Amino acid sequence: MKKLRSLLIGIIVIIIVLLVGAYELNKSTGQAGAKIVNIYNWGDYIDPALITKFEKETGYKVNYETFDSNEAMYTKIQQGGTSYDIAVPSEYMVEKMRNDHLLVKLDKKKLPNLKYIGKEYLNESFDPHNAYSVPYFWGTLGIIYNDKYYRASDVDTWAKLWNPRFKNQIMFIDGAREFIGIGLSSLGYSLNSTNDKQVEQAYEKLKSLTPNAKAIVSDEIKMYMVNEESNLAVTYSGEAVDMLSKNKHLHYVIPEEGTNLWFDNIVIPKGAKNLKGAY
Repeated sequence: MKKLRSLLIGIIVIIIVLLVGAYELNKSTGQAGAKIVNIYNWGDYIDPALITKFEKETGYKVNYETFDSNEAMYTKIQQGGTSYDIAVPSEYMVEKMRNDHLLVKLDKKKLPNLKYIGKEYLNESFDPHNAYSVPYFWGTLGIIYNDKYYRASDVDTWAKLWNPRFKNQIMFIDGAREFIGIGLSSLGYSLNSTNDKQVEQAYEKLKSLTPNAKAIVSDEIKMYMVNEESNLAVTYSGEAVDMLSKNKHLHYVIPEEGTNLWFDNIVIPKGAKNLKGAY
């Protein structure tokens, strides 16, 4: 009888521990009324001091996670499991997520500061009337080089990236849209081309660029370029600004053929647990 009693007590203790653990887990994902905001963002996109200031001013705790590509972010949100209150996809991904019913339609009454954003950044084709997104950062894609080894004239067009002298020299930002855009631009086609033949030609040309690729990475480009472990890269303007501030030999070029203008935007994913915190 004593053994049975001990067994029952042990089972009850285990159940209590599991319930407490489940409660704490629910709180960490924004459930059970906890004042927590779960944010999913690009790396280096919010100053940690700003998060601390937000937490002190609002009483919310911020759980902050980062991703290194739109596709990785999309997959994780689509699969569910983690409930994010805020995410920051780029323009084409906003459109995809909207079409796939992964976003909450915004209540503009809860966004009074929207009026301070320039009209030229609002009502873009990927999200008419900003029904699902608020613009956060924008910039360009370009080429960054070290003047100890190269000149601006060496990289003033996308087509020059195919120069054999760059064999195993170029670091590329990990972005599917950006990469195919390089191929399209180098052929004189529109960055926004949806012509199957043109896209196929761009793909075939990009395959011939692979010998010149040192790596396809994300945030690591900054470290390699600043430390001069690499001297040529294709990256975003925001990343380039940070690099230029840390190494006087680095320079940023927008190729003559033109480049894509990107917008990263704040959205509320479907499944968000803390809408009030998100707004």
